[in-house]
Amino acid sequence: MASALKELDDLLRGNSTRPELLARGTAHMRLGPYLALCLALGAIYGLSMGLYAVFGRVPAEYAQLLASALKVPALFLLTLVVVFPSLYTFTALLDVRLDLPSALRLVVAAVTVTLAVLASFAPVTAFFTLSAASYPFMKVLNVFLFAVAGLIGLGFLARALGRWEAAQAPPAREEAAERNQTALHWSADVGRLRRTASRSGLFMVWMLLYAFVGAQMAWLLRPLIGDPAQPFAVFCERGGNAFADFFNALGKLLGVQ
Repeated sequence: MASALKELDDLLRGNSTRPELLARGTAHMRLGPYLALCLALGAIYGLSMGLYAVFGRVPAEYAQLLASALKVPALFLLTLVVVFPSLYTFTALLDVRLDLPSALRLVVAAVTVTLAVLASFAPVTAFFTLSAASYPFMKVLNVFLFAVAGLIGLGFLARALGRWEAAQAPPAREEAAERNQTALHWSADVGRLRRTASRSGLFMVWMLLYAFVGAQMAWLLRPLIGDPAQPFAVFCERGGNAFADFFNALGKLLGVQ
């Protein structure tokens, strides 16, 4: 346990993605502890979500606690399974020097960071569960906290990929020699800018894909909170989508509907 927490602390502080370490590869980023952390951190936040079914309905539905604790880590890991092939394909198309094991380690590390941030929000969710009775409010609150955690995790991934590429770049003296060739200087800079723009654009596309898949995965795994007007069910019937449900909850919260 102490070892896993040390791994998490190194991730959050950026120690695991220092360029001097990434220059030697990603073998120091171990998937086993990261996956264990994902399960534990996701379960922590899942329990805080499931509390609403205990305090927000009569009689209390304790089964939702277990269901939510299992579903939150499943949500992130299943989303990763769906979107990881596209990320690896994008990095290959853009000539990022990233092999498959290294790409997987960096993405799982980003999911671990996301779930660490989400778990840190567990007291906030528990507080509003105990102090607010509105089911639409709890849905909107959880969507907001998931979005914040997801953005932080994607920011971590973007920085890690940047550090990886910088660590794998040619030595400075080789770059200096290339820059001394004045005839190629301008074209090299233009090419670098184009590659950077292309990578930023494709990464933004992948981020949107990640968000859409994650939102729909949450919809498929619902209920994550537990509607007090509905009996407990492990899964709901298929139909609709996450975005329509969110705006419906937002409309009810604002009194529009």
